[in-house]
Amino acid sequence: MKRPSALILTARYGSGHLQAAKVIAQEINRKGFESVVSDLFGESYPAFTNLTQSLLLKSFTYGPSFYKWFYYGTNKLHSKGLVQFSKYLGRKRLLELIALYNPSFVITTFPLHTAPFLIKKSKSSIPVYTVITDYCAHPYWTNPLIDHYFVASKSVKLSLLAKNIEEQRITVSGIPIRSSFEMDLNRKKVYRKYKISSHKKVITILAGADGVLKNVKELCETLLQNPAYQILVVCGRNEKLYEKLSPLVSRFPDSIRLFRYVEEIHEIFIVSNCLVTKPGGLTLTESAALQIPLILYKPVPGQEAENAKYFAEKGAALISYSNKETFDHIQRLFRDESLVIKMKNSLNEIYQPFSTKTIVDYAIQQMEENCVITL
Repeated sequence: MKRPSALILTARYGSGHLQAAKVIAQEINRKGFESVVSDLFGESYPAFTNLTQSLLLKSFTYGPSFYKWFYYGTNKLHSKGLVQFSKYLGRKRLLELIALYNPSFVITTFPLHTAPFLIKKSKSSIPVYTVITDYCAHPYWTNPLIDHYFVASKSVKLSLLAKNIEEQRITVSGIPIRSSFEMDLNRKKVYRKYKISSHKKVITILAGADGVLKNVKELCETLLQNPAYQILVVCGRNEKLYEKLSPLVSRFPDSIRLFRYVEEIHEIFIVSNCLVTKPGGLTLTESAALQIPLILYKPVPGQEAENAKYFAEKGAALISYSNKETFDHIQRLFRDESLVIKMKNSLNEIYQPFSTKTIVDYAIQQMEENCVITL
């Protein structure tokens, strides 16, 4: 008998949506079911998707005011037909996927209105669940046809309630992250593996999977003046940044380590005394899981700014808008142990453990209770 399958729909606008989808798929597979992850827009409109992804990355760097208009502007436009327009995007590919895999349930980690619209229109019994991967909820995430929402925090739940989503359709699950962030790790082995000193303060700078963090070289040059610091820079896929920083390794061989994309990023996190990063939902959650103090650099208006605001208001992060401010925050952290303890406690309060299991267990339980399939 064919095993039940789940269809997980996502999009490659930022690495977080796809990473969350992969994590959920792995948990579904671990439970003995099949899963299929689909980048619905990318598979439907590859050329257009590549163009819009490129524009999105450029907007982070060169046009934050444009991104601000897009995020908050579409917030206002939501009720005027944005959902109506988007519910047909990827229609053909979605129908192909449903016919091919006959999923028992659908999970989306990106606001894709095509799925609930087409499935409910066809009077199918396939439930559609949405996982919101930020600490805020743009109205574009909401759709009356979605069966259940999984959200990062109580504040996101409250924002959905304010949009007339029934409470029984919302679970505060946290954001799904890789299970490696929830496992014990031998720090000594990590220090040896990456040639990191356990006697220095380790500052990790995350340029992002696509290398969108800017002014990294200038920040490193400032930090490297202090021999008590060791700098780890994760350049992601930004080869230009890696090459630009390489001369610093020759000048300061004991004080800086460069990495491209790091699959075992939890190992880097576990030996870090603080992280300098952009405030993506998954990165924040991973940091919260390990209670690593955060410095959030120049949040772009939109979900980045909302994420940063949430963590800062909770006392779990500091926000900086310049290299000087970042440097000052780092010095303050390393001088004030009480601040570090407070931030770690706040991160622990924010973190929702085993979120992936919560989401998958709910979906499977509903499937079994509703007798969608015969096991």
